[in-house]
Amino acid sequence: MHEIEPFYGWLSYYTNEDDDNSPFQSAEHSAFHFDKGVYEYLAHPLWDDIGSDGLLVKILFANYEQGFAIVELFGVWNDLIQNDYRLLAENCITYLVDAGINKFVFIVENVLNIYLDADDYYEALQEELENGWICLLRPREHVIAEIEQYDLGHYFFWSEDLDALNWRKLKPWELFAVVESKMSKLLN
Repeated sequence: MHEIEPFYGWLSYYTNEDDDNSPFQSAEHSAFHFDKGVYEYLAHPLWDDIGSDGLLVKILFANYEQGFAIVELFGVWNDLIQNDYRLLAENCITYLVDAGINKFVFIVENVLNIYLDADDYYEALQEELENGWICLLRPREHVIAEIEQYDLGHYFFWSEDLDALNWRKLKPWELFAVVESKMSKLLN
């Protein structure tokens, strides 16, 4: 698990350490000291901590003028034990929402498991987004099954077409343009 790094192909366009609105602006990362983990497993030190024992994040790109952010998640999303969605909202997403972002692409291909609980935090964050949305990119089948089982699908959107994208080959604004185009069709 310690070899799974956050995507670094867009560092020339954005780093959350240089973003005044990022909750991780002052975060220091060591290339050698493994100070984060997913439960008892070490995680790559470039991930950012939201206060969860199982879920780590990395803001890959934020554009405040267009109101979108791309956030990569890694680990186990567990609302049953720690309410990870609340931690994600309070310790990451709300900072971006307060700065004007209301559209999010969550890259979740490295969310290994998800354990949900019906919770008011999903509704509360959706209200904060107003006319915005959250698109999940590349969720695993069992992750989607869990979201649907708990009837939380109306808070998240995903598409097989988007999952087929080789998103790493795109620039962040190109990825957002493709996602936004698809979201317009999904929302109408």
